[in-house]
Amino acid sequence: MMSLMKHLFRVRSLLHVTIALTFFVALRCASPSSDKSPDNQSNWIKLGPGGGGATFIPTFAHGNPNQFVVRCDMTGTYITSDGGDSYSQTNFPNGATAYAYDPSDERILYAGNNALHRSTDGGKTWQQLFPHPSEVKETKYSGDHASFRITTKEGSLYPEENAHVHHIRVDASDTRTIYFSMGRYLFRSTDGGEHWNRYETDAMIVGLYTNATSAKDILYILTARALNKFNKETAEITTQALPEEMVPVISLTAGTKANSDAIIFYALHNADDDNPDDEFGETQLWISRDAGATWNRSLDKVLTNDGNTPSYSMVACAEKDAGTAYLVCNRYKETLNDGTTRYWYGALKSSNEGESWEWVWKGGGGSGRYGVKDGQGVANLTDAWTEKAFGGEYIRLIDAGVYPDDGNVAIVTDWYRTMKTTDGGKTWREIYSVAHPDGSFTSRGLDVTTTYGVHFDPFDPQHIAISYTDIGYHHSFNGGKSWIRSAEGVPSEWVNTCYWVAFDPEVKGKLWSVWSSLHDFPRGKMTRNPNWKKYGKGGVCVSTDGGKTWQPTVEGMGFDSPATSIVVDPKSPPGQRTLYASVYSKGVFKSTDDGKTWTLKNNGIGPNTAAFELTLSPNGDLFLTISATPAHTDGKAGLDFYSGAVYRSKDGAETWTKLNVNDGLLFPNGIEVDPKDPNRVFLGCWSDITLSDLVGGAVVRRFNAENKTLDMPGGIFLSEDGGDTWQSIFDPEQYVYDVTIDPRHPGRVYCNTFNGVAWRSDDDGKTWNQLAGYNFHWGHRVVVDIHDEEKVYLTTFGSSLLHGTPKIVANQ
Repeated sequence: MMSLMKHLFRVRSLLHVTIALTFFVALRCASPSSDKSPDNQSNWIKLGPGGGGATFIPTFAHGNPNQFVVRCDMTGTYITSDGGDSYSQTNFPNGATAYAYDPSDERILYAGNNALHRSTDGGKTWQQLFPHPSEVKETKYSGDHASFRITTKEGSLYPEENAHVHHIRVDASDTRTIYFSMGRYLFRSTDGGEHWNRYETDAMIVGLYTNATSAKDILYILTARALNKFNKETAEITTQALPEEMVPVISLTAGTKANSDAIIFYALHNADDDNPDDEFGETQLWISRDAGATWNRSLDKVLTNDGNTPSYSMVACAEKDAGTAYLVCNRYKETLNDGTTRYWYGALKSSNEGESWEWVWKGGGGSGRYGVKDGQGVANLTDAWTEKAFGGEYIRLIDAGVYPDDGNVAIVTDWYRTMKTTDGGKTWREIYSVAHPDGSFTSRGLDVTTTYGVHFDPFDPQHIAISYTDIGYHHSFNGGKSWIRSAEGVPSEWVNTCYWVAFDPEVKGKLWSVWSSLHDFPRGKMTRNPNWKKYGKGGVCVSTDGGKTWQPTVEGMGFDSPATSIVVDPKSPPGQRTLYASVYSKGVFKSTDDGKTWTLKNNGIGPNTAAFELTLSPNGDLFLTISATPAHTDGKAGLDFYSGAVYRSKDGAETWTKLNVNDGLLFPNGIEVDPKDPNRVFLGCWSDITLSDLVGGAVVRRFNAENKTLDMPGGIFLSEDGGDTWQSIFDPEQYVYDVTIDPRHPGRVYCNTFNGVAWRSDDDGKTWNQLAGYNFHWGHRVVVDIHDEEKVYLTTFGSSLLHGTPKIVANQ
């Protein structure tokens, strides 16, 4: 074990090494398929504190308040049958965009992404209903987030230009009749999804509603501009224009009054529609209590804030108790007598058909700035770790869902957590994490955020750490059973993301970490703003108590240094360690005094200094990956950009040489060296991205430019001469984040991808098999478990950390 530990401290990851591969000819992408479960993680255990990211579309089953589903913003779908005490996870490429339960059977669940899927066993297995698999010509991943798309054969009804399911409705009068929308199109099947008809409406559909009584013969289709009525018998659509003042509509919910067939509609209108990128438009609530015949704006003083119109993002009511409704508020401005302002966020509730509203979830009350704790938390919430970590600062609420049979049961979600009430909002409790008496937390299975690495304490096998996006650094002192967030001493401007951690291999309790106010590097969206370097904060912290407390150490580097990687030279003396850190906005820094002071070392590096990852070879060579990024010539947004690049230094970062990996564009990610042969260097790369991925869609439109695809080889490159020459050895269409050699199993190589697949080779890369039970869309890296030679960790871009024995699916 000690020999493995020594090796792991000699390379970048502290815990994984990269890959020896041969040419690969038959790699297959994971894609939705008929009668296959999108995810069966029976062999994988979810680790982490739970929560950590935004959740959406909480949807209850009919007749059972303990059965519901929710999705996260990072493509995972989470299903519970015990009211949120635990979850199973299933994954659809791009993530689900709509859900619906069968009104007569809680085991039957529909989910939409680029296609419509149905499960008849509570989400364990799934069948693709539309487009039928026989109609699918091709499936493909493309762009910076490896977005999934479907191309169908000629004659298919599938609208490739509006290829996302937005609303699903199962007819309570006849559950073999199913409706869903894609853009402005309505689809209907009357035979359980065997055959479909398509109908076009006037605009983007924002809601569907029907019931088994007063709307037995009609499907209501609300678009941004009109209320359409679909006659179920004749399939004719009649259109009724909405009042001009409430156009466009951005959200709809509907139902019947309790013990009545009277239909109530609630709709939100964003009055500030000039800027589609503005998340905080002035929002109005409109209500119809006569099935859409007439509409009136709600003028309740709490709701309108006496003319200082708040911003609302979602409205939801109980389908069979529609007099009860909830409003999600993401900005509520209050002006005090002294002229100062404070901002609130939360949820409001009406119990009288929208006549009056009251706060049932209210937090903030400060300056409304992220990371500034000058407000207050939510008084009626029983929470896990999030309230302590972020309560009192601005936390945006995201979505709401209400149990169809009882308006007292509801879920609200925000940036970090999912919360539930069973008493109409008097009290709320978390449903994402379990608290323990020692102050640690264990996930319920609803984990949302990104993990970059798993880091092992060389002096304590029970002490492991995770470097996280959005929620910083978490560590466990019981081998991963429960977790504690540790950010004490980290500047508040930095705490969003901890990108990497390096333990000192010989000094107990000492470790360094790198932090950034900007998350999600190296995704191109993070650098589109010409001022991104100005806004980016971060740097290096050091801990001498095992990561319990931290101290910034950025002399010579600066407070504005979003750092993404750090390595320790194990050959340097303890107490005077040589360290290297990559700063995404500046380049490479070196310290020769244990991290106390830093010096910029960019000699030989070109104008693109988006330094992402450093790798230290056993022979002392240092490798650097630079990410593709916009040029922002003269400080202005434009169409020019820099390619990514790979550099090598043979003199401790004093000088750098650019390596010729590829003659054209390149987007490199992870690089590492074979521990048995330093001449064998392996590089994981991103496949194609679009121009708008890098410079932004608004910039492409402003210059009236083609949003061209920037072709570049993905997959894996291998050099057998220390980086002088390279060859492609893995499918170049794959979005490979990283590759890993398991030094305990000769010939065993792993890679993880953004293509929904992680792979293992047991013959040095000659043949490959898919890891069983895993298909999360956005994978990061495979990390060998140094304490159990049969297990590995899988880090992800949005589903925390998985741990298990990597079984394989036979190659097909």
